[in-house]
Amino acid sequence: MNETPIVKDIVLVGGGHAHVLVIRMWAMNPTLGLRLTLISPTTYTPYSGMLPGLIAGHYTFEECHIDLVKLCSWAGVRYIQAQVIGMNPDKNLLKIKDRPNIEYDLCSLNIGSTPNHDIEGSAEYATGIKPIGDFYQHWLKLQTLIKETSSNQPLKIAMIGGGYGGIEIILAIHHWLKKNALKADLRLIHRGNCLFKNSSQAQQKKILKIFSNANISVELNNNCERITATQLHTSKAVFDYDKVFYCTHASASTWLTQTKLELSDTGFIKVNDFLQSTSHDNVFAAGDISHIISNPRPKAGVYAVRMGPFLFKNMIQYSLNKTLRTYQPQTKFLSLSALGGKVAMGARAPFTLSGSWVWKLKDTIDRKFMRKFNELPPMVVHNHQSKQLHPFLEKELEKGNAEELAMRCGGCGGKVGSEVLSEVLCDLKVHEHEGVLTGLNKPDDAAVLKIPDGKLLVQSIDFLKTFIDDPYIFGQLSAHHALSDIYAMNGTPHSAQAMVQLPLAKEKIQVREMKQLLDGALAVLNDAGCSLVGGHTTEDANLNLGFNINGLCDGDNKLLKKNGCKAEQVIIVCKPLGVGSLFAAHNRAQAKGEDIYKALESMLLSNKDAAAIFYAHQANACTDITGFGLMGHLIEMLGNSDCGAQLYLNSIPQLSGALESMESGILSSLQKQNLRKEKAIINKDEFKTHHKYQLLFDPQTCGGLMAVLDADKAQVCIDELIACNYVQAVVIGKIVKGSGVKLSID
Repeated sequence: MNETPIVKDIVLVGGGHAHVLVIRMWAMNPTLGLRLTLISPTTYTPYSGMLPGLIAGHYTFEECHIDLVKLCSWAGVRYIQAQVIGMNPDKNLLKIKDRPNIEYDLCSLNIGSTPNHDIEGSAEYATGIKPIGDFYQHWLKLQTLIKETSSNQPLKIAMIGGGYGGIEIILAIHHWLKKNALKADLRLIHRGNCLFKNSSQAQQKKILKIFSNANISVELNNNCERITATQLHTSKAVFDYDKVFYCTHASASTWLTQTKLELSDTGFIKVNDFLQSTSHDNVFAAGDISHIISNPRPKAGVYAVRMGPFLFKNMIQYSLNKTLRTYQPQTKFLSLSALGGKVAMGARAPFTLSGSWVWKLKDTIDRKFMRKFNELPPMVVHNHQSKQLHPFLEKELEKGNAEELAMRCGGCGGKVGSEVLSEVLCDLKVHEHEGVLTGLNKPDDAAVLKIPDGKLLVQSIDFLKTFIDDPYIFGQLSAHHALSDIYAMNGTPHSAQAMVQLPLAKEKIQVREMKQLLDGALAVLNDAGCSLVGGHTTEDANLNLGFNINGLCDGDNKLLKKNGCKAEQVIIVCKPLGVGSLFAAHNRAQAKGEDIYKALESMLLSNKDAAAIFYAHQANACTDITGFGLMGHLIEMLGNSDCGAQLYLNSIPQLSGALESMESGILSSLQKQNLRKEKAIINKDEFKTHHKYQLLFDPQTCGGLMAVLDADKAQVCIDELIACNYVQAVVIGKIVKGSGVKLSID
């Protein structure tokens, strides 16, 4: 348990080459008192050097992409999947799409570049090679289109830009076509008078011969002036096309122009020799987005890789008020370019070479780089017990506050300070019923609510330990989890009180954390029409959150109760299982990032609509599947019913990646206790080795509802559930006479 207070937030924006190196270095040598966070809109980041090989079919997606979620989990770095759309560097504020702003003490941007749309129509009709992640999705769609049309009229595919990137990509496309016995008309349009301009004349002739042998048209000294929906208008001719790719000089994200950062004439962030912004010294930039004023360099991944160690060192040094290191970009380096097949060209002035052996060299270098991120060593456990905060970070704490943070009181002395509460609560937008007499907007010692006559009050309380880095998402999950008990009984949420445990941190850090947490929770509570009327705060080593929920129901006949099963009725679940095992794997950095975020998508789906659908189809029993797992909650439903159940094991839906985690032996810490319920299974010995057996006992967070209803209503009920985004809703069994649970393979 780490009880070191958080003093400063370092936020990385973008998962570029420099930042992934920073994260890896942080894993090996974190600094007490500093917290590192990565914000990225995607869970995977591509390695640009292997993109042509991916297009050509030499590599799989996993071989040339870095799983940012897994990397951050391994390194002890917070990961937030979000898109930064603006920045106020004067206020240390990042503007985030569709969620609250995020504050920082030190920020670094490694967000890459985009195509410069200086050609008329390029933004509307052309597909840029950068961002690489977006380009690959377009390529996958084009593959399908080529396969559909190749045998009839081959597609006309054009590449605008004859730099290294454009050459590599169009040759990779040609190789993929040849490998799959498909056809397309390929054309390269370049405003320059040669390809590979820094290579020898002999190598330039060789590359032109490669294009000629591949039957790829090359248009040199030809400037593309305008692009329409079907045609390229160049300085020499007009060409028809079906798909056009765009690989000209790089451009910066347009939102940077709305900040007060000092930018170059082309919109890139000006940085000094320490990689600091020339206008804001607590903002750093690396890779394509940076412009080193003393030594401008081309936009190439090789520079971003070299920047990584300097960026890591300087951000830490700056945070500790220590001397920064000067970054000197390399003047010469070996440039390796793929030529479609397993052939490559290498250039390092004044020499150029090519051949299959150059490809082998490039492949070896690329795979070695990727092994740093895809073959992670065992997670490093740092022993900080004997270490102290750096003296400068101690001084950053308020006078006398360092000792107080290190020896925090319990009891009422463990509450979060009133200043933190005041700063957060004054900005919250809280939904309030007319029946709320006192609450957050009208505070008193306790909340006072009017309960309408004839209503039933349905109450529940839930508390979650944090299991995900993003406090905004965790706030949403905690609210969904608490509301689920009310929905399971067909209640209408009315009001809530929160129990918040914030991590030990400097006051401004706690304010940031609590704002994100409660904004996330309120996004769910307000949508549910549930008023947040009060709560309690305390401190812990980690971030934790719970809610006491008050709900209303019109009468006993409107309730959905846990018991009430009848023989021959069917059992329906509305969400897949596997949360416990999947997040146990995530905690060990052994789960795929895309699987974690698919799971979160399911977990963030409210059970509100499912409850209404089950009630409309006259469900006799209903409950939500949470910590006791499917088996534990099913046994509760069968209580006092003189009935048993038959489960169709193969029909039980699972989250992507969950079975793989279980098969590798990664289970939730609660699994062992839940497994005690297997004594209720009559024929368990027949199925203990079945690949879904452990799924029965997996504890769920924000799990779905499980309901029992008449068989003749099941299909219509499932159709309505699927229409409301419960896409894996399914019948998983039936209620039978007798006792116990019997498993079968349907």
